[in-house]
Amino acid sequence: MARVYLENVWKKFGNVVAVRDATLEIEDKEFLILVGPSGCGKSTTLRMVAGLEEISEGNIYIGDTLVNDIPPKDRDIAMVFQNYALYPHMDVYNNMAFGLKLRKFPKAEIDKRVHEAAKILGIENLLKRKPKELSGGQRQRVALGRAIVREPKVFLMDEPLSNLDAKLRVQMRAELAKLHDRLQTTIIYVTHDQTEAMTMGDRIVVQKDGVIQQVGAPMEIYNHPDNAFVAGFIGSPAMNFMDAVLRKEGDDLWVQADGFKVKLPPTRFETACEYIDKEVIFGIRPEDILDLDFTSDADPDLIVTANVDVTEPMGAEVYVYLSAGKESYIARVDAHTRARPGTTHKVVFNTEKAHLFCKDTEASIR
Repeated sequence: MARVYLENVWKKFGNVVAVRDATLEIEDKEFLILVGPSGCGKSTTLRMVAGLEEISEGNIYIGDTLVNDIPPKDRDIAMVFQNYALYPHMDVYNNMAFGLKLRKFPKAEIDKRVHEAAKILGIENLLKRKPKELSGGQRQRVALGRAIVREPKVFLMDEPLSNLDAKLRVQMRAELAKLHDRLQTTIIYVTHDQTEAMTMGDRIVVQKDGVIQQVGAPMEIYNHPDNAFVAGFIGSPAMNFMDAVLRKEGDDLWVQADGFKVKLPPTRFETACEYIDKEVIFGIRPEDILDLDFTSDADPDLIVTANVDVTEPMGAEVYVYLSAGKESYIARVDAHTRARPGTTHKVVFNTEKAHLFCKDTEASIR
């Protein structure tokens, strides 16, 4: 297997910059996720690694080899696409074997690799079927199998689960994670789904407008986002953002927004003093807004009374849409909450897990 290194890589389509000065190292055997909204440059980055897009500037290395001018077929990578791209006239066996046949592998070696991959993916009983006789999940397994038989240095996956229904996506996420553990290979995986990114990757790369915003382990990015974009993109429901002013009263720091005022923990924001009496962005995740009815010994300085606008029962929990003054936000609370639309309800802000961002740059204040 191999490490992949992008060094100051740019991709321009005329005047449009799709990828801007990307420097990134993917370790050998790592499962790395490229995540971001549509148009952020993640698929373009993947296609440059594959050799399907020409690099405008910079260098890409696979292992110790500079691959800028090496054609895709000689890069020893395998790519799995969103649309499966199976040959409809071939059965599963021949779809998986096709690439090896083109490379003149011995018949016995092809047979061995196809059956090994089919066993790993649990599709041994499907080898004689045509793609039209398969479900979406089975077709995706065949597409994965076609990549596995190549035994490449690097697997590149471009939103391979986006065509599947929600239940099957959950199942296939687990299958891909187990597959990585079994194969111990380098995988670069593109998705716009932050849930896939959080549950599957060793590390996540968050991109926006062609620029890498942050690289880190899933929980590191979740708990310590570098800016408001990363904070809002990672997590479901998304983080609540509210315009506020930072106040200091005695030794205490407070966040004052239109409709509430809550105290911040004294050691949580060491660099916040320079923002005193200035506007900031106050961020708090829905799961960190607690229902007072289920909170014992709540600090009175953290309790907020808000109007209940909408409730969304989700089974084990309820999303409560609240408003106070000009600010609206979502709380993720216990399914037995007494919050009802048209009433007021008391919640507790867990400011130990809150975030502050600079109003001008949207960079995190820590």
